[in-house]
Amino acid sequence: MVDKNLNKQIQGWMKKQVEKRGAEGVVVGLSGGVDSSVVAVLCKKTFGDNLLGVLLPASGTVSKDIEYANKLAHKFDIETKTVNLEDINNKIKKTFKKIDIDNTKRKYCPQSKIPSNNPAEQNIQTRLRMLTLYYIAEKLNYVVMGTSNKSEILSGYYTLHGDEATDMRPLGGLTKTMVWELAEQIGVPKEIINREPSGGLIGSETDRDEKDLGIDYLTFDKIYEALENDGNLSQFEEDNVARTKELIKAAKDKITVPTFTLD
Repeated sequence: MVDKNLNKQIQGWMKKQVEKRGAEGVVVGLSGGVDSSVVAVLCKKTFGDNLLGVLLPASGTVSKDIEYANKLAHKFDIETKTVNLEDINNKIKKTFKKIDIDNTKRKYCPQSKIPSNNPAEQNIQTRLRMLTLYYIAEKLNYVVMGTSNKSEILSGYYTLHGDEATDMRPLGGLTKTMVWELAEQIGVPKEIINREPSGGLIGSETDRDEKDLGIDYLTFDKIYEALENDGNLSQFEEDNVARTKELIKAAKDKITVPTFTLD
C-alpha cells in the first residue's frame, strides 16, 4: 500500500507549486476516471473553493464520463462547469477532412508502440479539451492540473499537446497501481475506482487502455518496478516483459522536445 501520508505530501507540493506561479487556484478536467478524480479530490483538500472542475464532453463515452464526474463533484462539493465540445469537435473534423492531403496509414501513434492507424483525428478532441482548460485557467489566473500518472507517461499513453500539456503533474511520480490505492485512501467512489481504464475517445465501453497497451497496468507496473530494481523477471510471462520494455523504449523521448542550442 502507498504511504498513508502520501496525499498530504502531494497536497503540500501542489500548494507550493501553485504559490510559486502566483496563481489563485486550479482547474482540473474531470473525465470520470480515477486519475482525474484523485487529482480533483486532492485539489479540493488543498485549495478548497479555489478549484474548478471542468467537464468537457466531445465524443466517445460521454454519458458515463459525465455521470461519474458529477458523482465525484457532488460527493466532495466541487464546483463544476460543463463545456460541450461536440459541435466544434465535429466542425473541426469536417474542416480538416477538406485539407488536400493523403492519410498515411500507420500502425502506431507517434513516438509510441500504441496501435492507431488514425491518431490525427482521434487526438483532435484531446487537444480541444486542453485548449479549453487553458482558456478558463488564464481567465481566472488559475493553473491547469495534469492528471497523467507515471505508467501512462512511461508507456507513452498520452497525447502530445493534449492531456500532456499541463502546468504540473501531481500524479507523475505514481504508477497506476499507486493511484488506485491512493483513490481508496481518500474516498473516491468505488464505481470510479473499479471502472476499467479507458481513453474514452472511441465511444465504446469495451474500449480499454489494456487493449491499446497490450498489457494490463498491474502487470506493467510490477515489471517496471522489477526492471528498475534488478528484480526477478522470470516470474513474469516473457511476452509481457518484452511488451513493457518495448513501450518504455518507444516513449522514452516522447515528452522531451529536441532543442538546438549554441555551444
